[in-house]
Amino acid sequence: MKKLFSLRYLTAWCFLLFLALFFLLSLGPFASALRELRGPDTAPVEAAYQQAMPRKTDFVTINGGFRRLLGERAVNERYRLDNGQLTYIIPELDMTRIAANTVAFAETLEQRGIPFLYVNTTFKTDEADKQLPLGVEDYSNENADRFLAVLNEKGVDTLDLRERERTEGLDHYSRFYPTDHHWTAETGFWAFTEIVDALAARDASFAVDGRITDLDSYRLDTRENIFLGSAGRRVGPWYAGMDDLTIITPAFNTHLAFQEMDQGFGRDGSFAETFLFPEMLEGSPFEVSRYDVYLGGEYGELRLDNLSREENLPVQSTEKKILLLKDSASLVVAPFLSLGYDSVRLLDLRLYGGNLMTYIEDYEPDLVLAVYNPGAYEDNNWEMFDFLP
Repeated sequence: MKKLFSLRYLTAWCFLLFLALFFLLSLGPFASALRELRGPDTAPVEAAYQQAMPRKTDFVTINGGFRRLLGERAVNERYRLDNGQLTYIIPELDMTRIAANTVAFAETLEQRGIPFLYVNTTFKTDEADKQLPLGVEDYSNENADRFLAVLNEKGVDTLDLRERERTEGLDHYSRFYPTDHHWTAETGFWAFTEIVDALAARDASFAVDGRITDLDSYRLDTRENIFLGSAGRRVGPWYAGMDDLTIITPAFNTHLAFQEMDQGFGRDGSFAETFLFPEMLEGSPFEVSRYDVYLGGEYGELRLDNLSREENLPVQSTEKKILLLKDSASLVVAPFLSLGYDSVRLLDLRLYGGNLMTYIEDYEPDLVLAVYNPGAYEDNNWEMFDFLP
């Protein structure tokens, strides 16, 4: 009997005590989760329990650290690349429907005399250097190639930022947060400059003050080891590490207005006062996405107005109205786009409940932009490409 309590068995007893403590702590959340039971479907119970699970993030961190020690490359549907960064994968998809929807939308806008530009952003996986574990396939870029081929064949104006990245010889993976699928703020600023240059090349009236597209006209504030991306939150910092995050603000005077239409929240002031949400830099990195420091998160409709011309500021916007159809990649593009043009309105068709064409008729934009990453193709409900009634 004494042998059962010897040092030899200490590890086993500690583990059993840990399981017992976890069991006791779990009883309350589990009982609460059972209230979500609806017939044989247990998914709501599992979701409710995961939400209420005590010390959940600690378990995610410990599990991730253990899996890292074992050298595992796949954890919770996130994959560790050869360079240590994390990603998720996109299956091979039929692009026929969304390509046809996009072409029809572009043709409808053309009939109304409104220019349309489809901007294809880069995806985490580099098509020329995927760096995925052996046997794992990602078709994000192949899907994008087939989609853009249809648009180009039908005469839809496109800007493929993957091509711009290759042409400029930029290092692909350094332009993304290692623990997230989003590109960095610096890359978002680069995308903004590429879009502005493309617009000005097509129509000189869309050109902006050169100081607005010059990164030397901005202040960069880098916060180290502060960001745990969406992939990192699934596997924990012991597996993924933590990312730096850079906040870019103009060094020139600005006066901007922000109006979120879902809840009616609005404010105006400088770029930092209007477009930055410093509260997103506080709290647990598991609970708060630092990426949302720009614009505060996702909205169905957001209106950004530049008042620089009204106040005769030294750096002024161009007198244009732009409608931006967006996914989350645009959170670090739209604020800078708003510095260049009088009015930029953002619609996220996953969240916006109105009729898009009615909105366009009321707003009368000088240009409609769709800025989507290839991950948008996997939306099972296709909301992001349901442009027409």
